[in-house]
Amino acid sequence: MSEADGSVEVMDRQVESEFLEEVQDILSALDVLLGNLRSRTVKVEEGLARLRRDMLTIATRGSTLDQPLVTIIAHRLSEYLADLKELDERRIDDIQAFLDQIRRVLEGEAPVSTAESAKLVRTLPARQVAEFDPASVKISNVEVLLVVPDKAMGRIVERELAACGYRVSNVRSPFQAFETAIRTRPDLVIASAVIDDLSGVDLACALAAMPATRNLPVALLTSFTWGHPSLEGLPPRVPLIRKGTHFGDDLAEALSRLHIT
Repeated sequence: MSEADGSVEVMDRQVESEFLEEVQDILSALDVLLGNLRSRTVKVEEGLARLRRDMLTIATRGSTLDQPLVTIIAHRLSEYLADLKELDERRIDDIQAFLDQIRRVLEGEAPVSTAESAKLVRTLPARQVAEFDPASVKISNVEVLLVVPDKAMGRIVERELAACGYRVSNVRSPFQAFETAIRTRPDLVIASAVIDDLSGVDLACALAAMPATRNLPVALLTSFTWGHPSLEGLPPRVPLIRKGTHFGDDLAEALSRLHIT
């Protein structure tokens, strides 16, 4: 190893060490925050704002420093927090569970294999989608990964899937979708046809071509119909979920066709 290579390796280790120390400090501070939220000595809106900000920091830093599982858990907690306006004991316990899992990963106690990581993600608390009471539907162990950049459309799909009891996570980048699909092994991917950089058709073709994801069910969310030039190359097994008045029926048909129950 050359002196230059050795210097780079030392620098990489130093950056990683600083990241681990930074996240541990954030987690310790958030443990205190949750205690204060339990005792009502901190306003809920202030506590939620702090949690959201810190999870964004962890997810952003983790994605640049090859800490994929930390990034995924932080992203899931950000989604869990997204619609919360009030915090009761159960929700505080759920948030603590996310923090504990991040800590386990940092301390090397969490599994590192893809299969075991996927199992870990499914143990995380399910989020509550706005305007939907999770107590009215039994939460299943079915994971759905959305790749829907449009926030309004993503919300519509999330609500429909939550009503079925499915666990839903949304990413907005096709590149993030690749890594998330491989590491979390969702039961279904629903991608928008129109995504920046790569289209939903590109994503579906790539997932179908890779051995690690070729058996992963994929559906395409689109306003197009079969035969449209934009859908050229889309594998025939990929069902279309049309936006608008056909959405509910197409979603139900896609879930049935892909044997998602």
